[in-house]
Amino acid sequence: MKSTWVAAAMIAAGLLSGCGDSDTTDASASAVSSTPLKAEGGYIVGKVLGQDGKPIAVAEDIALSVYGVSEAGEKVSYSPGVKPDGTYKQKLVAGSYRMGRAIVKVKFGEHLFNFELTPKGNLYNKDRDAKDGIEQDYVWNMTGQHTTDQPDPNNHTHWYGMNIGMRFSGWRNDINKAPTVPPDGTKLIFTLKPLTKLVNGEDGKELTIEREWQSKAYPQSADLNDLPPASYEVTGVAKLPDGSTKTILLLGKGDYPKFVPVTKATLELDGILGGMAKPPIGWVVEE
Repeated sequence: MKSTWVAAAMIAAGLLSGCGDSDTTDASASAVSSTPLKAEGGYIVGKVLGQDGKPIAVAEDIALSVYGVSEAGEKVSYSPGVKPDGTYKQKLVAGSYRMGRAIVKVKFGEHLFNFELTPKGNLYNKDRDAKDGIEQDYVWNMTGQHTTDQPDPNNHTHWYGMNIGMRFSGWRNDINKAPTVPPDGTKLIFTLKPLTKLVNGEDGKELTIEREWQSKAYPQSADLNDLPPASYEVTGVAKLPDGSTKTILLLGKGDYPKFVPVTKATLELDGILGGMAKPPIGWVVEE
């Protein structure tokens, strides 16, 4: 990814640009270098890898940012270049530094998505002296818990993965009446079949997710969280407390006004933040 947004942010903050002497020599190997990276005084080094421990082969670009204050009192920033094997090395002027935002840009369909890179050790706000040498690795977490707090299954910001907003619909325009509210304790069982490869190029797998319905909960949702990012076909079955089952009818993008037994949840771009949008799907239980 081009680093224009990083540069613009640094300029807006009054930071001086670094010297541009990052070691960006191309590496022919696609695997991570077997030579251990060791931070030398005056350098920052590290690796940027996927959850599988391999270089991110689908990356259009990777933007890292390092900022700080030199011993001369000047604000300084760098955007280290990352080699194909996932390693980077950047010379620093003497001073104290912190890690800025780091992202990987990946093309999926017609769009380029920004995915957050997580610094190992979560050392965003820790000052580190260049003279000691700085080591900082990053990982692209496609799925997993994004918060140290108790995760909320209806809060998409608590997860790295894709989220689908499943909202019970209080009115059906296709039949012009309110749907029957399922009884508390109903199990909502959703099946998701991948329609595309995952964003990292791997094949996806069929997923089954179960949520319990509570009519007095707010919001009345059954969000599907932390999915490996892809586009999915969605179906569902409601298992009532008496053991009987009913089909879950869905209202996805392009279905209105008809509720249907099969819909799609397409991975789409959040046009404001550049990340993943949260596709909304309404649902009811068949009458």
